[in-house]
Order: sequence, then structure tokens, then C-alpha cells
Amino acid sequence: MKEFEDYEEEIYKCSRCGLCQSVCPVFKATLNECAVSRGKFNILNGIIKGDLTFSNNVKKYLDLCTGCNACKEFCPSGIDARNIFVAAKHEYYKNTKQPLLQKFLNSYILFKILLICAGATGKIMRLSGISFLLECFEKILPQLGYVGKRLYLFNSLIFKRFNNKNTCSSDVNGKKAVYFEGCFNKYINNDTESAVQYVLKNAGIDFIKKNFECCGISYLNDGNIEKFEALIKKNLKAVGDCECDYILTDCASCNYVLKEYKNYNDTNTASEFSAKVTDALDLIKDIKFEINSDKKYNIAVHKPCHDNYDFIEIVKNINGINFIEVQDFDKCCGFSGKFALQNQQISRKISAQKAQHYIDNNVDFIITTCPACLLGLNQGLAEVEAKHKPVAINLFVFLAKYCKQYYINN
Repeated sequence: MKEFEDYEEEIYKCSRCGLCQSVCPVFKATLNECAVSRGKFNILNGIIKGDLTFSNNVKKYLDLCTGCNACKEFCPSGIDARNIFVAAKHEYYKNTKQPLLQKFLNSYILFKILLICAGATGKIMRLSGISFLLECFEKILPQLGYVGKRLYLFNSLIFKRFNNKNTCSSDVNGKKAVYFEGCFNKYINNDTESAVQYVLKNAGIDFIKKNFECCGISYLNDGNIEKFEALIKKNLKAVGDCECDYILTDCASCNYVLKEYKNYNDTNTASEFSAKVTDALDLIKDIKFEINSDKKYNIAVHKPCHDNYDFIEIVKNINGINFIEVQDFDKCCGFSGKFALQNQQISRKISAQKAQHYIDNNVDFIITTCPACLLGLNQGLAEVEAKHKPVAINLFVFLAKYCKQYYINN
């Protein structure tokens, strides 16, 4: 891992041209110069020169970033802003004393407690029928103000759209996949996990479950590298000596972070782990999908910021759909985990602008591959008033529920 001082030359490379303003979702929502990369580089230059020091205020400005890294793609100098900000926040954690409350709020124990509580609440709501009732009245909920919008968002997270208990294949062809289920599947709603195994039921893959912890993306983005490295060690230990062909993920963010393990843990185990990380999408290339009804759905996609896999072609090739390319489909949804908690109003504004594009195009389904993006999309849909709202859904859940499949080689 590169330290903050290793980026000094790259920070100086910024010409302050301001082109990053045109692609930064946070700047567009706030018009705050400190929200854009150019403004943050001015602050970091001040630290390098000794005119400023890392402080809580500096950290707040660095946190005005979703980590989408759109600025890197648009930067004439190709500056990797996301990694620079992570290194800068890591320097903050090393050199700034944290208040006790902030340490508690950043603790992994609290994070797990919140996940467990959210999962337990969701299970109670599903068993009692409250979740189904909220789904029936989803058009009314956003009209009830902030509380109604939060209920809409939470129910979108826990509501089960697909549930298939007998999903593992008994016809194993020798391929073994250690399945990295991720926090959402493990604690809150295993819809996607069920769908992944259902779609891959004829692929002859032996799914192996291990007791993994969180992938650590929130700590990595926050620059809290010590906690991130601790999670890496726990997840590497969870795999143990298990021989497998894949470390299989269904989440774009998890997939991105797990491949980063080798850069933060200098061991052969970490390198081998990262090398085996495989997106579940890679295993459905030889499957042909077709809508299982006569209805022709209007389908659009949202491409997660961390998604390096072109799943859009898979969606386009589903027989019987009407694919719609919506404006800014590949732009940040505005959620980005901790960013949405720290900057609720900004996050909701970005999400609402995003959701409006899909509503304007009369889309039935918005397909994506990241659970956090599903939250961002639903957050936006809750903010926008409309007679018809699309359903934000994971790709595998859509394929399992609405499609029939055929292996091309059959």
C-alpha cells in the first residue's frame, strides 16, 4: 500500500483545470468547491507544505466523496483521486487522536450489531406480514415524509423477491467455489444468494460456505486501514486450507475489494486468494436467458462504480425484453455506504436525480449487481413522486424469477 507522502508528486500534477467538476456527483449536488477533487487537492497541498494539518475538518472535506472515481477517468493527468483520498484519510487516523465516541462509531462490533439487528427486524417483519403490507402500499409510503421514505427504503432491503431453498447442484463436475456471501446475504436478505445458486444449479459447481466477515470496503474507503487489514486476516483465516477453484462473489463492491487484498497483505495466501476471486457473472456466459412470460418488460441497468464486469451485455441478450439505455446509467447512485450516513441530504439528492432518469424513460426494472446500489436506487425512487416507479432488482434475482435459461452448449 502506498502512503500519503508517496502521492505528493501526483497531487502536484493537478493543474486545477476544474474538469472534475463536470463529473463529480457531490459537486453537482452541492456546488461546494471542497467537494470536488481540485478543492481537496488544494487542501492536501496545504498539508504537504505545512500550512495545514490533518484535523476533523479536513477529514470532513475528504469524506465529501462517494469514491466513484469518475474524476480519474475524466482527468487529463489521470490522477487516481480515490486512492489519494484513502491514503490521506489513513494519515489522518495515524496522526489525529480520535474522540471516544468516534472510535465507538467506527468499531466493527457496532457495525455487526447493527447488521444483526437489521436482519432480525427484517425477519420479524417478513414473518408477521408487515413487509408484504408495506410492499402493497409502497406508493403511499414516500408521501408520509421522512419516516415513510425510510420505511420504503428499509423494506426494499428486506423484502424477498425470490426464495428457493433447494438450490445446490448434486451433479458436481469437480469445480469448487468458496462462496463469499457478503453482509447483505449473510445478515439481512439472502435473496441474491438463493438466486445465484438457482441460476448456477446446472453448472455443476460445489458451493462451499465459510464463516466470512465483511469484505471491509467501508473501512478501506474511510482510510481506516488497520481495521481493514484485520478483516483481511480474518477472511483469509476463514478460507483456511480449503482447496477451491473460485472465491465466488455476487456483489460488485465485494469483488473489487477482495481483489485488493493482495495489495494490503503481503503474503502468498492473500495473493492466491485475490487471484481466485471470481464474479458469479463470469460463470453464466454460456447460458441463454429468455423471459418466462409474454409481457415485454422495459429494462434498464445501473452500472455500479466498482463494477469492472460488463454485465450489461448479459442483460441486452435476454430474449423478450425491451432494453433502454438511460442517461447516466453508469454514474454514481449516491449511496456509497458510510457516505450516505454522513451526508444524508447530499446522498438523497444524487439518488433522486438518478431515479428521475429511469422514471422519465418508463422503465419497469432497473437491474444492477451491487446491494448498496439497490439501496441508492430505492432511496432515489422514494424521493421522487411518480405514478409508475420501476423495481430496482439484482441481476441474479431477475434472472431466477423472471427468466428461463438454456445452456448454449446444449
